[in-house]
Amino acid sequence: MLGELEILKRIENRENSYVEFKEDSVDNKKIAREIIGLSNHKGGIIFLGVDDNGNVVGMTRTNNEERIMNICHDIVKPRIVPTYYESTIGEAKIGVIEIENGCNKPYYMEEQVRIVGKTKAKTVKFYYTRYGSTTREVKDRDELQRLFQASQNIHFEVIPASYAKLEDLDLNAIDDYLKSHRSAVVLGEDNKWILLENLELVIKVDNALKPTIAGLILFGKEKVSKYLPQAGIMCVKVKGNAITDEKEVPYFFERHAFDNFDDTMDFFRKCNTTDYSIEGEKRKNYYDYPESAFRELLANAIIHRDYTIAGSQISVWVYNNRIEVKSPGRLPNTITVEKMKVGIFYHRNPVLAQYFYDANIVEKAGQGIPKANHWLKENGNPELEIREDGDEVIVTMYKNTAAT
Repeated sequence: MLGELEILKRIENRENSYVEFKEDSVDNKKIAREIIGLSNHKGGIIFLGVDDNGNVVGMTRTNNEERIMNICHDIVKPRIVPTYYESTIGEAKIGVIEIENGCNKPYYMEEQVRIVGKTKAKTVKFYYTRYGSTTREVKDRDELQRLFQASQNIHFEVIPASYAKLEDLDLNAIDDYLKSHRSAVVLGEDNKWILLENLELVIKVDNALKPTIAGLILFGKEKVSKYLPQAGIMCVKVKGNAITDEKEVPYFFERHAFDNFDDTMDFFRKCNTTDYSIEGEKRKNYYDYPESAFRELLANAIIHRDYTIAGSQISVWVYNNRIEVKSPGRLPNTITVEKMKVGIFYHRNPVLAQYFYDANIVEKAGQGIPKANHWLKENGNPELEIREDGDEVIVTMYKNTAAT
Protein backbone atom coordinates (compact mmCIF):
# COMPACT_ATOMS: atom_id res chain seq x y z
CA MET A 1 0.00 0.00 0.00
CA LEU A 2 1.41 3.36 -1.04
CA GLY A 3 1.62 6.22 1.42
CA GLU A 4 0.54 9.78 0.66
CA LEU A 5 4.06 11.01 -0.18
CA GLU A 6 4.68 8.11 -2.56
CA ILE A 7 1.32 8.67 -4.26
CA LEU A 8 2.11 12.39 -4.73
CA LYS A 9 5.55 11.55 -6.11
CA ARG A 10 4.12 9.16 -8.70
CA ILE A 11 1.43 11.63 -9.72
CA GLU A 12 4.06 14.37 -10.12
CA ASN A 13 6.07 12.05 -12.40
CA ARG A 14 3.04 11.87 -14.71
CA GLU A 15 1.68 8.89 -16.64
CA ASN A 16 4.13 6.29 -17.94
CA SER A 17 4.27 2.59 -18.82
CA TYR A 18 3.25 1.71 -15.26
CA VAL A 19 1.03 4.60 -14.15
CA GLU A 20 -2.38 5.68 -15.50
CA PHE A 21 -4.70 8.51 -14.40
CA LYS A 22 -8.46 8.19 -14.65
CA GLU A 23 -11.43 10.19 -13.41
CA ASP A 24 -14.11 7.94 -11.97
CA SER A 25 -16.70 9.42 -14.34
CA VAL A 26 -15.31 7.34 -17.24
CA ASP A 27 -17.29 4.26 -18.26
CA ASN A 28 -16.43 0.75 -17.16
CA LYS A 29 -15.05 -0.37 -20.50
CA LYS A 30 -12.40 2.37 -20.50
CA ILE A 31 -11.24 1.32 -17.04
CA ALA A 32 -11.26 -2.33 -18.14
CA ARG A 33 -9.06 -1.44 -21.12
CA GLU A 34 -6.47 0.18 -18.83
CA ILE A 35 -6.50 -2.79 -16.47
CA ILE A 36 -6.01 -5.19 -19.39
CA GLY A 37 -3.21 -3.06 -20.84
CA LEU A 38 -1.26 -3.00 -17.58
CA SER A 39 -1.83 -6.73 -16.93
CA ASN A 40 -0.54 -7.60 -20.41
CA HIS A 41 2.48 -5.34 -19.94
CA LYS A 42 4.18 -5.62 -16.54
CA GLY A 43 1.56 -4.46 -14.11
CA GLY A 44 1.16 -0.98 -12.67
CA ILE A 45 -1.17 1.44 -10.91
CA ILE A 46 -4.31 3.32 -11.89
CA PHE A 47 -5.04 6.43 -9.84
CA LEU A 48 -8.79 6.97 -9.85
CA GLY A 49 -9.78 10.59 -9.26
CA VAL A 50 -6.82 12.15 -11.08
CA ASP A 51 -7.33 13.85 -14.44
CA ASP A 52 -5.15 13.52 -17.55
CA ASN A 53 -3.07 16.55 -16.52
CA GLY A 54 -2.19 15.05 -13.15
CA ASN A 55 -4.62 17.20 -11.14
CA VAL A 56 -6.14 15.48 -8.10
CA VAL A 57 -9.86 16.08 -8.65
CA GLY A 58 -11.18 13.40 -6.30
CA MET A 59 -13.83 10.75 -6.83
CA THR A 60 -17.50 11.42 -7.42
CA ARG A 61 -18.74 7.90 -6.66
CA THR A 62 -18.85 6.02 -3.37
CA ASN A 63 -18.96 2.49 -4.78
CA ASN A 64 -15.69 2.40 -6.71
CA GLU A 65 -14.20 -0.61 -4.89
CA GLU A 66 -17.22 -2.78 -5.75
CA ARG A 67 -17.26 -1.31 -9.24
CA ILE A 68 -13.59 -2.15 -9.92
CA MET A 69 -14.00 -5.71 -8.63
CA ASN A 70 -17.05 -6.22 -10.85
CA ILE A 71 -15.14 -4.91 -13.88
CA CYS A 72 -12.31 -7.36 -13.21
CA HIS A 73 -14.79 -10.20 -12.70
CA ASP A 74 -17.24 -9.52 -15.51
CA ILE A 75 -15.35 -7.69 -18.26
CA VAL A 76 -11.66 -8.56 -17.96
CA LYS A 77 -10.86 -12.06 -19.20
CA PRO A 78 -9.30 -14.13 -17.72
CA ARG A 79 -10.49 -12.70 -14.42
CA ILE A 80 -8.01 -10.90 -12.20
CA VAL A 81 -8.16 -9.67 -8.60
CA PRO A 82 -6.43 -6.30 -8.21
CA THR A 83 -5.61 -4.54 -4.96
CA TYR A 84 -7.89 -1.58 -4.30
CA TYR A 85 -7.68 1.02 -1.55
CA GLU A 86 -8.44 4.70 -1.10
CA SER A 87 -6.29 7.58 0.10
CA THR A 88 -7.00 11.22 0.96
CA ILE A 89 -4.82 13.80 -0.80
CA GLY A 90 -5.55 17.24 0.61
CA GLU A 91 -9.33 17.38 0.71
CA ALA A 92 -9.85 14.92 -2.15
CA LYS A 93 -10.24 11.18 -1.95
CA ILE A 94 -8.68 9.05 -4.69
CA GLY A 95 -8.77 5.34 -5.45
CA VAL A 96 -5.60 3.33 -5.98
CA ILE A 97 -5.84 0.22 -8.18
CA GLU A 98 -2.66 -1.89 -8.05
CA ILE A 99 -2.41 -4.42 -10.89
CA GLU A 100 0.14 -7.20 -10.98
CA ASN A 101 2.07 -8.40 -14.01
CA GLY A 102 -0.47 -10.89 -15.31
CA CYS A 103 0.45 -14.59 -15.35
CA ASN A 104 -2.46 -15.65 -17.60
CA LYS A 105 -1.68 -13.46 -20.61
CA PRO A 106 -3.07 -12.37 -22.92
CA TYR A 107 -5.93 -10.59 -21.16
CA TYR A 108 -8.78 -9.27 -23.26
CA MET A 109 -12.36 -8.02 -23.29
CA GLU A 110 -15.22 -9.07 -25.55
CA GLU A 111 -17.55 -6.78 -27.43
CA GLN A 112 -20.42 -7.26 -29.84
CA VAL A 113 -19.46 -5.87 -33.25
CA ARG A 114 -22.01 -5.32 -36.01
CA ILE A 115 -20.72 -6.64 -39.35
CA VAL A 116 -21.83 -4.77 -42.45
CA GLY A 117 -24.42 -6.82 -44.35
CA LYS A 118 -25.02 -9.20 -41.43
CA THR A 119 -28.13 -9.31 -39.26
CA LYS A 120 -26.37 -10.62 -36.19
CA ALA A 121 -23.53 -9.02 -34.25
CA LYS A 122 -20.27 -10.90 -33.84
CA THR A 123 -18.42 -11.37 -30.55
CA VAL A 124 -14.86 -10.05 -30.97
CA LYS A 125 -11.95 -10.24 -28.53
CA PHE A 126 -9.96 -7.05 -28.00
CA TYR A 127 -6.42 -7.29 -26.58
CA TYR A 128 -4.60 -4.26 -25.14
CA THR A 129 -1.16 -3.47 -23.78
CA ARG A 130 0.85 -0.43 -22.72
CA TYR A 131 2.96 1.51 -25.19
CA GLY A 132 4.68 4.13 -23.06
CA SER A 133 2.00 6.20 -21.33
CA THR A 134 -0.83 5.02 -23.58
CA THR A 135 -2.89 1.86 -23.83
CA ARG A 136 -3.46 0.58 -27.35
CA GLU A 137 -5.11 -2.40 -28.96
CA VAL A 138 -2.75 -5.23 -29.93
CA LYS A 139 -3.35 -5.84 -33.64
CA ASP A 140 0.04 -7.15 -34.69
CA ARG A 141 0.12 -10.95 -34.88
CA ASP A 142 3.70 -11.23 -33.58
CA GLU A 143 2.93 -9.02 -30.58
CA LEU A 144 -0.08 -11.17 -29.75
CA GLN A 145 2.02 -14.33 -30.05
CA ARG A 146 4.50 -12.83 -27.58
CA LEU A 147 1.67 -12.34 -25.09
CA PHE A 148 0.57 -15.95 -25.46
CA GLN A 149 4.15 -17.14 -25.11
CA ALA A 150 4.70 -14.99 -22.00
CA SER A 151 2.21 -17.14 -20.10
CA GLN A 152 3.49 -20.33 -21.77
CA ASN A 153 0.13 -20.90 -23.46
CA ILE A 154 2.14 -21.54 -26.61
CA HIS A 155 5.79 -22.06 -27.45
CA PHE A 156 6.58 -20.16 -30.61
CA GLU A 157 9.40 -22.57 -31.46
CA VAL A 158 7.02 -25.46 -32.21
CA ILE A 159 4.69 -23.69 -34.64
CA PRO A 160 5.28 -24.21 -38.38
CA ALA A 161 7.92 -22.06 -40.07
CA SER A 162 6.18 -19.98 -42.74
CA TYR A 163 7.15 -20.77 -46.36
CA ALA A 164 9.75 -23.37 -45.32
CA LYS A 165 9.57 -26.87 -46.78
CA LEU A 166 10.79 -30.25 -45.59
CA GLU A 167 13.72 -30.08 -48.01
CA ASP A 168 14.93 -27.01 -46.09
CA LEU A 169 15.86 -29.31 -43.20
CA ASP A 170 19.33 -30.89 -43.23
CA LEU A 171 18.50 -34.55 -42.55
CA ASN A 172 22.19 -35.49 -42.51
CA ALA A 173 22.85 -32.97 -39.75
CA ILE A 174 19.89 -34.33 -37.77
CA ASP A 175 21.17 -37.89 -38.21
CA ASP A 176 24.68 -36.88 -37.08
CA TYR A 177 23.26 -35.11 -34.05
CA LEU A 178 21.19 -38.13 -33.01
CA LYS A 179 24.13 -40.51 -33.41
CA SER A 180 26.35 -38.26 -31.29
CA HIS A 181 23.94 -37.14 -28.58
CA ARG A 182 20.87 -39.41 -28.60
CA SER A 183 22.30 -42.73 -29.69
CA ALA A 184 19.19 -44.64 -28.61
CA VAL A 185 17.19 -42.85 -31.32
CA VAL A 186 17.80 -44.21 -34.81
CA LEU A 187 16.65 -42.25 -37.85
CA GLY A 188 15.62 -44.60 -40.64
CA GLU A 189 13.72 -44.33 -43.91
CA ASP A 190 10.72 -46.16 -42.50
CA ASN A 191 10.31 -44.00 -39.40
CA LYS A 192 11.99 -40.66 -40.10
CA TRP A 193 8.94 -38.41 -40.48
CA ILE A 194 7.12 -39.86 -37.48
CA LEU A 195 10.34 -39.59 -35.50
CA LEU A 196 11.00 -35.99 -36.57
CA GLU A 197 7.44 -35.09 -35.61
CA ASN A 198 7.96 -36.62 -32.17
CA LEU A 199 11.26 -34.71 -31.89
CA GLU A 200 9.24 -31.52 -32.61
CA LEU A 201 11.35 -30.68 -35.65
CA VAL A 202 8.35 -30.99 -38.00
CA ILE A 203 4.63 -30.54 -37.48
CA LYS A 204 1.54 -31.62 -39.41
CA VAL A 205 -0.45 -28.78 -41.03
CA ASP A 206 -3.52 -29.68 -43.09
CA ASN A 207 -2.31 -33.30 -43.39
CA ALA A 208 1.11 -32.17 -44.66
CA LEU A 209 4.37 -31.92 -42.73
CA LYS A 210 6.26 -28.63 -42.36
CA PRO A 211 9.41 -27.72 -40.42
CA THR A 212 8.82 -26.13 -37.04
CA ILE A 213 10.58 -22.92 -36.05
CA ALA A 214 12.83 -25.03 -33.79
CA GLY A 215 13.56 -27.50 -36.58
CA LEU A 216 14.66 -24.72 -38.91
CA ILE A 217 16.71 -22.92 -36.24
CA LEU A 218 18.52 -26.11 -35.22
CA PHE A 219 18.92 -27.95 -38.51
CA GLY A 220 18.01 -25.62 -41.37
CA LYS A 221 20.05 -25.86 -44.55
CA GLU A 222 22.40 -23.14 -45.72
CA LYS A 223 21.07 -19.61 -45.04
CA VAL A 224 18.37 -20.10 -42.39
CA SER A 225 17.82 -16.33 -42.24
CA LYS A 226 16.06 -16.62 -45.61
CA TYR A 227 13.01 -17.85 -43.70
CA LEU A 228 13.90 -16.65 -40.18
CA PRO A 229 15.81 -13.35 -40.24
CA GLN A 230 15.74 -13.35 -36.44
CA ALA A 231 17.77 -16.59 -36.24
CA GLY A 232 21.09 -14.94 -37.10
CA ILE A 233 23.91 -13.54 -34.95
CA MET A 234 25.76 -10.29 -35.58
CA CYS A 235 29.28 -9.85 -34.17
CA VAL A 236 30.98 -6.45 -34.00
CA LYS A 237 34.49 -5.42 -32.84
CA VAL A 238 34.57 -1.83 -31.58
CA LYS A 239 37.86 0.09 -31.45
CA GLY A 240 37.06 1.78 -28.16
CA ASN A 241 34.63 1.66 -25.26
CA ALA A 242 31.68 3.57 -26.77
CA ILE A 243 29.19 2.42 -29.37
CA THR A 244 29.98 5.56 -31.39
CA ASP A 245 33.68 4.59 -31.71
CA GLU A 246 35.12 3.20 -34.93
CA LYS A 247 34.10 -0.36 -35.72
CA GLU A 248 35.57 -3.16 -37.77
CA VAL A 249 33.44 -4.73 -40.48
CA PRO A 250 30.71 -6.74 -38.67
CA TYR A 251 30.20 -10.46 -39.17
CA PHE A 252 26.73 -11.85 -39.86
CA PHE A 253 26.26 -15.54 -39.13
CA GLU A 254 23.06 -16.81 -40.74
CA ARG A 255 23.21 -20.61 -40.74
CA HIS A 256 21.58 -22.96 -38.25
CA ALA A 257 22.08 -22.47 -34.50
CA PHE A 258 24.91 -24.97 -34.04
CA ASP A 259 26.93 -23.49 -36.91
CA ASN A 260 26.19 -19.95 -35.73
CA PHE A 261 27.35 -20.94 -32.27
CA ASP A 262 30.65 -22.33 -33.58
CA ASP A 263 31.23 -19.30 -35.85
CA THR A 264 30.61 -16.89 -32.99
CA MET A 265 32.95 -18.83 -30.69
CA ASP A 266 35.67 -18.52 -33.37
CA PHE A 267 35.04 -14.75 -33.51
CA PHE A 268 35.33 -14.58 -29.71
CA ARG A 269 38.63 -16.48 -29.68
CA LYS A 270 40.15 -14.02 -32.16
CA CYS A 271 39.17 -11.14 -29.88
CA ASN A 272 40.10 -12.80 -26.58
CA THR A 273 43.72 -11.70 -26.23
CA THR A 274 46.12 -13.03 -23.61
CA ASP A 275 48.86 -11.52 -21.48
CA TYR A 276 51.18 -13.08 -18.96
CA SER A 277 53.29 -12.42 -15.91
CA ILE A 278 56.26 -14.23 -14.42
CA GLU A 279 55.73 -15.45 -10.87
CA GLY A 280 58.99 -16.87 -9.62
CA GLU A 281 60.08 -19.32 -12.28
CA LYS A 282 56.58 -19.87 -13.64
CA ARG A 283 54.70 -18.05 -16.37
CA LYS A 284 51.05 -17.24 -15.64
CA ASN A 285 48.72 -16.52 -18.58
CA TYR A 286 45.87 -14.03 -18.32
CA TYR A 287 42.92 -14.18 -20.69
CA ASP A 288 40.70 -11.17 -21.17
CA TYR A 289 37.68 -13.40 -20.60
CA PRO A 290 37.19 -17.07 -19.65
CA GLU A 291 35.99 -18.92 -22.75
CA SER A 292 33.68 -21.13 -20.69
CA ALA A 293 31.74 -18.09 -19.43
CA PHE A 294 31.25 -16.59 -22.89
CA ARG A 295 30.24 -19.99 -24.21
CA GLU A 296 27.48 -20.21 -21.62
CA LEU A 297 26.23 -16.67 -22.26
CA LEU A 298 26.13 -17.20 -26.01
CA ALA A 299 24.24 -20.49 -25.69
CA ASN A 300 21.76 -18.88 -23.28
CA ALA A 301 21.16 -16.05 -25.75
CA ILE A 302 20.38 -18.56 -28.51
CA ILE A 303 18.04 -20.79 -26.55
CA HIS A 304 16.27 -18.13 -24.49
CA ARG A 305 15.80 -15.27 -26.95
CA ASP A 306 12.31 -14.31 -28.07
CA TYR A 307 12.01 -15.55 -31.65
CA THR A 308 8.69 -13.80 -32.12
CA ILE A 309 10.70 -10.57 -32.48
CA ALA A 310 11.59 -10.67 -36.16
CA GLY A 311 13.24 -7.28 -36.59
CA SER A 312 16.49 -7.93 -34.70
CA GLN A 313 19.19 -10.53 -34.15
CA ILE A 314 21.31 -11.68 -31.26
CA SER A 315 24.37 -9.45 -31.24
CA VAL A 316 27.84 -9.66 -29.70
CA TRP A 317 29.69 -6.38 -29.20
CA VAL A 318 33.38 -6.59 -28.27
CA TYR A 319 34.67 -3.32 -26.82
CA ASN A 320 38.14 -2.63 -25.45
CA ASN A 321 36.93 -3.05 -21.88
CA ARG A 322 33.94 -5.39 -22.14
CA ILE A 323 31.80 -7.77 -24.19
CA GLU A 324 28.04 -7.29 -24.46
CA VAL A 325 25.74 -10.11 -25.52
CA LYS A 326 22.35 -8.72 -26.52
CA SER A 327 19.38 -11.06 -26.75
CA PRO A 328 16.02 -9.79 -28.10
CA GLY A 329 13.07 -10.21 -25.76
CA ARG A 330 12.07 -9.14 -22.27
CA LEU A 331 12.48 -11.39 -19.27
CA PRO A 332 9.50 -13.76 -18.99
CA ASN A 333 6.90 -13.55 -16.23
CA THR A 334 8.18 -14.01 -12.66
CA ILE A 335 11.86 -13.95 -13.75
CA THR A 336 14.08 -11.13 -12.51
CA VAL A 337 17.78 -10.40 -12.89
CA GLU A 338 18.28 -11.29 -9.21
CA LYS A 339 16.61 -14.69 -9.71
CA MET A 340 18.80 -15.40 -12.75
CA LYS A 341 21.94 -14.77 -10.70
CA VAL A 342 21.02 -17.40 -8.11
CA GLY A 343 20.05 -20.05 -10.65
CA ILE A 344 16.28 -19.74 -11.05
CA PHE A 345 15.69 -20.84 -14.62
CA TYR A 346 13.03 -20.44 -17.27
CA HIS A 347 12.41 -22.09 -20.62
CA ARG A 348 11.01 -19.76 -23.24
CA ASN A 349 12.15 -22.30 -25.84
CA PRO A 350 12.31 -25.70 -24.10
CA VAL A 351 12.95 -27.62 -27.33
CA LEU A 352 16.02 -25.54 -28.20
CA ALA A 353 17.20 -25.77 -24.60
CA GLN A 354 16.97 -29.58 -24.60
CA TYR A 355 18.92 -29.94 -27.85
CA PHE A 356 21.71 -27.65 -26.61
CA TYR A 357 21.80 -29.46 -23.26
CA ASP A 358 22.01 -32.88 -24.92
CA ALA A 359 24.87 -31.55 -27.06
CA ASN A 360 26.74 -30.60 -23.84
CA ILE A 361 26.83 -26.95 -24.86
CA VAL A 362 24.99 -25.58 -21.81
CA GLU A 363 25.01 -26.39 -18.11
CA LYS A 364 21.99 -28.01 -16.51
CA ALA A 365 18.92 -25.81 -16.17
CA GLY A 366 19.47 -22.70 -14.09
CA GLN A 367 23.21 -23.08 -13.55
CA GLY A 368 24.47 -21.01 -16.49
CA ILE A 369 24.67 -17.58 -14.85
CA PRO A 370 26.05 -18.78 -11.47
CA LYS A 371 28.63 -20.91 -13.31
CA ALA A 372 29.64 -18.03 -15.57
CA ASN A 373 30.16 -15.80 -12.53
CA HIS A 374 32.27 -18.54 -10.94
CA TRP A 375 34.49 -18.80 -14.03
CA LEU A 376 34.81 -15.02 -14.22
CA LYS A 377 35.90 -14.83 -10.60
CA GLU A 378 38.51 -17.54 -11.16
CA ASN A 379 39.88 -15.58 -14.13
CA GLY A 380 39.99 -12.28 -12.22
CA ASN A 381 36.99 -10.66 -13.97
CA PRO A 382 34.18 -8.73 -12.26
CA GLU A 383 30.74 -10.32 -11.89
CA LEU A 384 28.36 -10.23 -14.85
CA GLU A 385 26.22 -7.16 -15.35
CA ILE A 386 22.70 -8.11 -16.47
CA ARG A 387 20.08 -5.57 -17.41
CA GLU A 388 16.83 -5.34 -19.32
CA ASP A 389 16.80 -2.49 -21.82
CA GLY A 390 13.50 -2.09 -23.64
CA ASP A 391 12.85 -5.26 -25.62
CA GLU A 392 16.22 -6.93 -25.07
CA VAL A 393 18.33 -8.42 -22.29
CA ILE A 394 21.97 -7.32 -22.23
CA VAL A 395 24.61 -9.38 -20.41
CA THR A 396 28.03 -7.74 -20.01
CA MET A 397 31.39 -9.31 -19.18
CA TYR A 398 34.07 -6.83 -18.14
CA LYS A 399 37.67 -7.39 -19.11
CA ASN A 400 40.19 -8.93 -16.75
CA THR A 401 42.77 -6.25 -15.95
CA ALA A 402 44.89 -8.34 -13.59
CA ALA A 403 47.95 -8.26 -15.81
CA THR A 404 47.86 -4.54 -16.59
